[in-house]
Formats: sequence, structure tokens, C-alpha cells
Amino acid sequence: MRAFFFWEAKAGGLTLEQKCNPYAGLLARELAKLDVHLELGDYAFERGWLEENRGRFDVLHLNWLHWFYRQDTLEDTVARYARFAENLAYAKSIGYKVVWTLHNKYPHERPFPHVDRLARLMVGKLADSVIAHCEYAAGLARDLFYRQSGLHVIPHGNFIDVFDNSVSPTEARNQLGIASDAFVYLFFGNARAYKGIEHLIESFCRVAGPDSNLVLMTRRAFDASYSDKVMNLSRNDPRIQVFTHPFFPNEDFQIYLNACDVVTLPFTEVLTSGTAITALGFGKPVILPALGCLPELINDGAGILYDPRDSQNLGEAMLAIRHWDLGKAGAAALECARVLDWKGIAEKVNHVYRS
Repeated sequence: MRAFFFWEAKAGGLTLEQKCNPYAGLLARELAKLDVHLELGDYAFERGWLEENRGRFDVLHLNWLHWFYRQDTLEDTVARYARFAENLAYAKSIGYKVVWTLHNKYPHERPFPHVDRLARLMVGKLADSVIAHCEYAAGLARDLFYRQSGLHVIPHGNFIDVFDNSVSPTEARNQLGIASDAFVYLFFGNARAYKGIEHLIESFCRVAGPDSNLVLMTRRAFDASYSDKVMNLSRNDPRIQVFTHPFFPNEDFQIYLNACDVVTLPFTEVLTSGTAITALGFGKPVILPALGCLPELINDGAGILYDPRDSQNLGEAMLAIRHWDLGKAGAAALECARVLDWKGIAEKVNHVYRS
């Protein structure tokens, strides 16, 4: 069986060598063992392309819908959306099976929110199957996008095999210039407004003791103005270190993660989080808001879930975790990651494709 997999439009790839989210490469690797072969789909998504490939491909697997329609202006976006909707219906009429994975409720940046909703309602109706990463996400598919049947809960897999993990905590701290006896909070990920990094900085400055460090490993690729804001907020506290890069090499992640005691991800909105899953794969306890799929991701021993509706709760969680047995919490975190095994995930996706 062959399927077109529509992944990241600009840098997407289906192997672990590409500079993109490794989710697709890991899934493709396991599906190949089940005689399911993925190929990157063409976001132009024209009828001629659909007709040309129908004899060789059976499935169109959609992920990030906005790549199909978003343009610079509302007029162009609406026109592109209309063409996408027409061609998706045509694809079904000539025999393609359509699968949609609901990675997020809506795009993180939404210049044209009404079109984003139309696209989800349309795909939610036309798709043969919809994949959600947790029960909460499945509930969103039912309640927001009116998808009642053909709905499959398949978790987001771990990233344990993606990142090197041979640098010791002592060596990692030496490389970053962090004292061996410091208590280190880490944020890592793209610098984007929904990540809530400014709330983390404020909470850290308010509650953390003199023996604490906050390390921010931020990718400056999506929102330069927000990245600048984070840099400016961090300058007033020497305990805060900010590291930025357009795309951190995979081998660098171990330095930051092995240097920290706990990973803190103060999202203001989220559904699934590959960043949180990466942290668990390094055996790091996490501090997370009780949003989206995150309450289903960890157990009580792997970290703290806080209520983001009260601005004081993040700081309280940062203080509370200092009293934890971090070795025990790290083991619990790693076990949460190991449960998210790609072999089992691929078997479920294979079943969706073939059923």
C-alpha cells in the first residue's frame, strides 16, 4: 500500500535526516515494515496530479490543513480554500481514501480564522477517518467539527530514538557554564507567542531562589519579534540564559536536557506537544499546564500539571517540584515516553489505512 503524507510544506521530509519535525520520519520507518510506503504529498493538490497518481496511491493523509489554503490575503486564501475543497471532494470521487490527523485545534497563527474553521468542518465531513492523539482531542473532533464516526485515538509517538543521549549532566553543565549545585529549569522549543515564555520568565523571577537557573533554548524561526521580546525580558536577571538558533542540531538537545533538573513548558494553548514528549524521553520531570492532551500524557509521578487560569500556579509548581525525588520522577517520565511506541502506533495507522 502507498499513501501520500502531507507534512511540513517548506522543510518537510519523511526521513530522520531532514530538518523538520521527526514525527513523519519515525512513522514512515515503522509503516514500511508493514508494507505501507509513504511519500510526501504535493500541497498544490491539483486534479491532474490526483489523476496521475491514483493508480499507484490509495490514501491521502492530511496533517496541517493550513498549508493547503493559507495565502497572504483573505481573497487569495478563500480562493485557494475553495479549490482545495473541490479537489478533495474530487479525490474521494476517484477512489482515494482520505485520513486526517488532528494535531491541533486550530493553527497557532490565525490571520484568517473563519477559513481555518471552514477547512476543519469540510475535512471533518469528507475524511474517511480522523485520527486524534488523545481522548480530549477526539472530543474536540466530535464537538467542534461534528465528526462522530471513523474517529480513532492513536497517541503521538516518542522521540527517544531521534536524539543522542550520551553527554553526562556534569559535562552538559560545564558546556553551558552552569554550577553543579544549581537547580535548573529548562524551556526548549520554538519562540512563538502561544508558548507563554514570558509567563515562565515572570514566574521564575518571582519565586526562584539564588541557587536557581532558567535556561531558554529557543528556535528563532517563526516569530522574530516574540523572540526579541523573550531576549529583552531575560536581560535583567543573570540567572537566565537564552540560547537561540534557527534550527538546533539533534545532537545539541542532549546538552540542554541533561543539564536541567526539570522541563517547564508554560503553554497558553496546546493540544499535543512533541516538546513535552521529547522531555519525557530524556527522563526529565515536566511542569505543564492542564490543557489539551497533556493531562493524558503524564502520570502523577512524572511531573506537575498546574491550572493556567491562575497566574500564580506556575510559580507554585516551580517551587513544589524542588521537594520531589527527581530520580524517581525522571524514571516515571521515561516510562511515560516508552509507552508511546512507534511500532504499536504504526500498526494502528496501518489498520486505519486498510480498513
